[in-house]
Amino acid sequence: MIETNTILTDEESRVAALHKLGLINTPADERFDRIVRLGKALFKTDIVLLTLVDEKTQFFKARLGTCLEGTARDISFCTHAISEQELLVIPDAMLDPRFADNPLVTKEPFIRFYAGAVIRTYAGYALGTLCLIDSAPRTLTEAEQGLLLDLAKSVENEFQLLYLKTLQAENQRLAWIAEQTANGVVYTNVKNEMVWCNSGFSKLSGYSQQEISGKTPMALFTGPDTNPATIQKVQQLVRQHQPVNTDVLYYNKQKRPFWVHVYAEPLYDEQQRYTGYISINTDITERVGKLLEMERLANLDPLTGLPNRRYFEAKLHNGLSNLANQNTGHAALALFVIDLDGFKAVNDNHGHAAGDQVLTDLAQRLKNIIRDDELFARLGGDEFALLAHVQHGGEVTAIAERIYQVTEQPQSLPLQPGHAARMTVKLDMSIGIAMAPQHSTSQAQLFELADQAMYRAKAAGLPFLVYATTDG
Repeated sequence: MIETNTILTDEESRVAALHKLGLINTPADERFDRIVRLGKALFKTDIVLLTLVDEKTQFFKARLGTCLEGTARDISFCTHAISEQELLVIPDAMLDPRFADNPLVTKEPFIRFYAGAVIRTYAGYALGTLCLIDSAPRTLTEAEQGLLLDLAKSVENEFQLLYLKTLQAENQRLAWIAEQTANGVVYTNVKNEMVWCNSGFSKLSGYSQQEISGKTPMALFTGPDTNPATIQKVQQLVRQHQPVNTDVLYYNKQKRPFWVHVYAEPLYDEQQRYTGYISINTDITERVGKLLEMERLANLDPLTGLPNRRYFEAKLHNGLSNLANQNTGHAALALFVIDLDGFKAVNDNHGHAAGDQVLTDLAQRLKNIIRDDELFARLGGDEFALLAHVQHGGEVTAIAERIYQVTEQPQSLPLQPGHAARMTVKLDMSIGIAMAPQHSTSQAQLFELADQAMYRAKAAGLPFLVYATTDG
């Protein structure tokens, strides 16, 4: 449910809010079972639970890994969790004086690790937790904690939509939303045309209720970088009157992109006739930005800013797969393995700072001559690689010569203490080339063959060799 700055601790009101949902002692619900299954797949703990905590009992609304349907509240970990702002993580319960002698720790299920994300109502009342339990100590990384909180928000969205349906029957739905939610809420009719939005959505999108009326969300808010597959997926779900739960790149009235998590539920009247959708739109621009930046950094070499081995190998794998499936118009993939000659002497004679500067400068020079359809990366140390789509052998020679020419110009080293002027070094490089499918379609073997060609070029004093030319 929505973020709230006020965490309410009035126990009587909290329990009343819990019972108002009508979820205690009710049959299993696929909406919640699905979230618990996802938690089990993501975190691989022994037990995953969706708990509801009332006056005396902890109920398990959804569970995986245990046959229990609940426990007494006075021994439950979740009783402690619901007093937290968002998350309670206990790496080892045996080392925590609050739980060391707890029967759930000393006996079945022998809890050692626990992590519970608090589930709250719109008003801020803690209803229970989405929790992970394991019989072995462990921790959660910051990213894993974020994932658990995201799953808890999905549970809160389900609770919210459940409550909205109740309010619809009472003809109070829109008024209640307008008063209490800061997320963007949109109501669409049977034609998927928007007929109402709250002020939170107007603030998010820049459009007033009058401006969105009669238009479909996918037509009004999507833009050039919105994933077509996401649009198609949402439209298909809406046609089938299925729940929608996805992240999508929208564009506001000023045509600026922003990311939203769209959680939508089909609505029906008392005769079970489909009447449209109610959707909750949560601004996740900042979170997605952080994830994209983390992904970008994970794929970069921190010294040179070039793609790293992990990214390069993934792209090579994709290229070989496309080649095998004939999804490319190119005749071959050429792998160039590049090793600097004499780089160790730079480190030995001038220090690692100078060596780092040489690698950085050389990487920048190489980036300047690499074409858009070529991928250049640092594999590690003084070893680089380039991947190119080629049509014939002449292209391979031209690319190798273009790379080698970069070393023709000497590189300036940082000014050393006691020296009045900068010193320069001139490094050569040895380049080995292997091609797919001519030499191999195996990624590992392609690297091995390119390495062999590179070492043979180095031994022969040649700037580069294609593997085929080394075997006669």
